[in-house]
Amino acid sequence: MEEIPRQAIYETGDYSIMNLTWGMVGNSHDASLAVFNTRLAGLTDHYTTELLWASLAKDFSKVPNDPNFNQMQIDVAIQSFGRPNKVVWYERPLLKTWRQWRAGQGWLYKENNIKQYLKRWDITCPIEYTQHHLSHAAYAYYTQPYDDCAVICLDSIGEFETLTVWHGKNNKLEQVYSQGYPHSLGLFYSAMTQRMGLVPQRDEYLVSQWAKKGNPKRLIRDMRKELIDVDHDKRNPQEIKMKENMHRGCMWWRPELESQQDLYDIAAATQFLFEYAVNILSIYAKLETGSAHIALAGGGALNRDAVDKIKPHWETVYVPTNPGDPGSCIGAVLAKSKQKIVLDKQWYKAV
Repeated sequence: MEEIPRQAIYETGDYSIMNLTWGMVGNSHDASLAVFNTRLAGLTDHYTTELLWASLAKDFSKVPNDPNFNQMQIDVAIQSFGRPNKVVWYERPLLKTWRQWRAGQGWLYKENNIKQYLKRWDITCPIEYTQHHLSHAAYAYYTQPYDDCAVICLDSIGEFETLTVWHGKNNKLEQVYSQGYPHSLGLFYSAMTQRMGLVPQRDEYLVSQWAKKGNPKRLIRDMRKELIDVDHDKRNPQEIKMKENMHRGCMWWRPELESQQDLYDIAAATQFLFEYAVNILSIYAKLETGSAHIALAGGGALNRDAVDKIKPHWETVYVPTNPGDPGSCIGAVLAKSKQKIVLDKQWYKAV
């Protein structure tokens, strides 16, 4: 076995007598693990949930966007805190399998058997499941300080959902809007990332950088006509629709655009339309929830330029650390416990 780095071992006392829950994300991309302790609060019958540690597999394996857990990562969690009494998985595998079949990816039931998957690392405790976008929403809402808070979750795809809007209040989350596959801003952005010759699910951050060197006006009309419809009611997210299924990319789109300036212009139009759609979602969330605060999660929350554009609508705009799928290892557990926590230094950082 590889030597475990000293900085990864936590001198935390005896956790073996406590009720440990692991939140887990994996088997897709960006595997992550969170360790929680659930215990009685003093001389009461009220249980508190405490986040002890969270980590990304890539920080141990050195593999970018590593989809699988790393044995050293698992060993650190066990040696530092003990074996889990329960695992909470961040999405529902059967729903995901059904969506993959409908999308033409085949029947991947065996590949999505999480009980068998976790046996690779000798994890055999009971497993609970939550929904993909609920895990995102819980991570955003329960790690920010305000009771009344709107939440936008925006990613490529969960089980079926691709964007959702929530209202958090009284420590509960109510979903006020849901949009499903194949209408996905995240898939649109990733497909355009690939169209520019970049690597989807990894290089999206370069798109917003390239956009600053391009002319958005040159290609916006073509994109709206051929790829994405965001033209109508500026307060209605139902008007954000894809004209093509972007799940398999769009390398076929406008092949004559191949110069570097062409790619900058594609980036500029892509970023403009993404920001425009996020603005629609922000206005809708404000009107539906009446909240003064908003939190965002999902991969789309990593787009800083789009997030900055909605700040005038709100008193506070919050994006937690690792807001994409990795953060859902924390969100999955919080979706069950419905308790707020303070994110401090629990995320492990590789040295």
